[in-house]
Amino acid sequence: MIQQLIGHGAILLGLLFIATGIYSVLAYREFYSRVVITAKVDTVGFITVLLGIMVLQGFSFFTAKVLIILVFEMLTAPMSTHAIAHSAYIAGYRVEREADDEQH
Repeated sequence: MIQQLIGHGAILLGLLFIATGIYSVLAYREFYSRVVITAKVDTVGFITVLLGIMVLQGFSFFTAKVLIILVFEMLTAPMSTHAIAHSAYIAGYRVEREADDEQH
């Protein structure tokens, strides 16, 4: 019973992180802000959902496979985000200031 509560709670928390991230991506206009938010929310939400799944399943071969996916996500997500942001910077993409920002 407590295992199911913790597992479902972690999954719901992960989905809450993802939903908040979707709202934040839509709220910001700058490319670099969106990239950072997407990377953080994707990683934290996905990890939390997978941890909830692992708690629900208990210790098994399935849990080991999910753990491998979790480690792969933790290694590749920050590198891919950095590659996207760095390639945009190298290509010359700069954040343009709006007219309201320049007057204040």
